[in-house]
Amino acid sequence: MTATDRPLVVGTGIAGLWTAWRLASEGHRVLLVTKATLQDSNTAWAQGGIAVAMDAGDSPALHAADTIAASDGLADPTAVEVLVTEGPARVRELLELGAAFDRGPDGELRFGLEAAHSRPRILHAEGDRTGAALVEALSRVVLADRRIEVLERTQVRRLVRHRERVVGAILLDEGGEPFAVSAPAVVLATGGVGQLFEVTTNPPVATGDGWALAHAVGAELSHLEFLQFHPTALRIAGVNPAPLLTEALRGKGAWLVDARGERFMLALDPRGELAPRDVVARAVAIRAFRGDVWLDARHLADVEAAFPGVTALLASHGLSLARDLIPVAPAMHYAMGGIRTDLAGRSTVAGLYAVGECAHTGVHGANRLASNSLLEGLVFADRAGREIVADLAEIPRPPASLSPAATDLDAGADQLPEALALLARMRSILTREAGVVRTEPGLAEAEIALADLLARAPSGAWRTADQLRVAALVARAARGRRESRGGHRRADFPNPKPRRAE
Repeated sequence: MTATDRPLVVGTGIAGLWTAWRLASEGHRVLLVTKATLQDSNTAWAQGGIAVAMDAGDSPALHAADTIAASDGLADPTAVEVLVTEGPARVRELLELGAAFDRGPDGELRFGLEAAHSRPRILHAEGDRTGAALVEALSRVVLADRRIEVLERTQVRRLVRHRERVVGAILLDEGGEPFAVSAPAVVLATGGVGQLFEVTTNPPVATGDGWALAHAVGAELSHLEFLQFHPTALRIAGVNPAPLLTEALRGKGAWLVDARGERFMLALDPRGELAPRDVVARAVAIRAFRGDVWLDARHLADVEAAFPGVTALLASHGLSLARDLIPVAPAMHYAMGGIRTDLAGRSTVAGLYAVGECAHTGVHGANRLASNSLLEGLVFADRAGREIVADLAEIPRPPASLSPAATDLDAGADQLPEALALLARMRSILTREAGVVRTEPGLAEAEIALADLLARAPSGAWRTADQLRVAALVARAARGRRESRGGHRRADFPNPKPRRAE
């Protein structure tokens, strides 16, 4: 049993690492836990860059306008203003901490263009290794700070709520043994939900843990129906997670073509391959059902040198950007909704904060603008860290000790064949009924089927049950929104409703 008055940060993508660093930089000790390693997160897998208005000819106002336009009417303008105005300062801090973004021959930062951006404002690191490079840089800083204790291969079994506050958590060590920590604040930075679907670009750790933990203690979740499917995941049978072919390829001028080798996006949207992701994903999905969508970068000069990570990835499958048409299909990529927070990361339950992809700040609305996610992770993690520091003096001390329950012991039930079969069925149901295009009958069937799967979960298979509960929440949210907007497309309600306050 462990008692602590340190804030607990769960997750080690950019949002979790930055929260821990910000708390430590303000003089506070922190406990940072991750169920895998520091290198296992959605951030570490991010090939795209970080959008920030720092280049000549750009401005936060232009960045805000692009973000709101991409959101299909649901972005919170106040949250967007926070993102774009505070983003440059956070990126400058990243540079001071040792992050190395790509630069031109003159030594100046090099800004790229991606879909739905009106200006080149995307910073990359090592070409298409931006996420991994940022995690490496921040991990060095975190590991060097004595005020931050890092526990890898440590999972949160459940949060502990005392009266009206979250006051700590029950954790499981690498061997599955439970232990308790008290904390004046718990920050969830657990990433996304991609592994609830059959094909995703997310790493194996992206199983919706944060949503399940928050929901279990009564925190509000919102906009779960808005899921972004990346248009260009590598389509190879049996390969999942599906390797992502970064949006920056299309920013550089790569085309999407059909089986006849003809571009099709320009006939659907004047922005062509650089239309918002939901538009491109639906167009690709329709053609991918026939197996005939390809990414064509053969006409781009020095394309393999510009994208070394993608080049190495494709080479492992016998493909070449410079020589081949690359087969692509949409894959579950990013969740716009999540644990509802204010602009300081507070959830609707005292003591519980959420940052990064697991949070719903209002920035993304119904459709995330490309490369805004890393910036959101930085900006709102920084705000959460500062807010916790400001509140610590007023936060009631957590109980001196918490104790695990007998049911917290991990008996390995999630690895039973019947539990694994339930998860496979769940992924099939969500992909078919809550994927790129949805219908009322399909979503109703999904809710019934998922409830049945949950009832059949083996005793002690709490990870399986948590994923099934989150899947049911997604299906319910999608069924409840009877319109098409952004990443949520209803075949039976193809048009958006008149804009309303939410």
